This record gives sequence, C-alpha cells and structure tokens, in this order.
Amino acid sequence: MESSQSLKILLDMLREELTDKLGPTLGRSSNSGATVDEIVSNALEALRANLLDKFELVVKADYEAQAALVANMRAQLLDLEQRLAALEQQQAN
Repeated sequence: MESSQSLKILLDMLREELTDKLGPTLGRSSNSGATVDEIVSNALEALRANLLDKFELVVKADYEAQAALVANMRAQLLDLEQRLAALEQQQAN
C-alpha cells in the first residue's frame, strides 16, 4: 500500500529528527534504561496506530469497482434524462 509506505517514510524522518533534537535532553534524564530511539519509536508507533485507527480503509480494487459503478450509473442517468427530454419534446409537438 503506497500511502502506508509514505507514512512509514515520514515517521522514519520524524524519528531521526526527534532523536537528533531530543537526544541530549533525554540522555540526561533517567528514563529506566530506555534509549532515545526506543522512546521515540514507541511514541511514533502509538501515533501511527492512532492515526490509522481514524481511517476507514478499503481495498483499492473494491474502491475502483464502486467508482466504475457510479460512473456507469451517471451515464445511464444522463441517457434517461435525454430520452425523457426527447419524449417531452415529441409530446409537445
């Protein structure tokens, strides 16, 4: 899934940036032996899980099938509207 890969890349970049910025600060505090990378990784994993839980994901093939169905229904509706207009025109004459 492309968006999942993009999210992973973004989170990896964020992890590196946070590690660089927070490393000296977290290194001085007592953090129960956890490394900066572990702390950042755990926080980012929780953030990722929270973000993905908010989305209703569907299989791409299912989405494309529904999109094709909607396009077909719109075409049918347009055809019916044109036929109705022609019948109304005939009846008016």
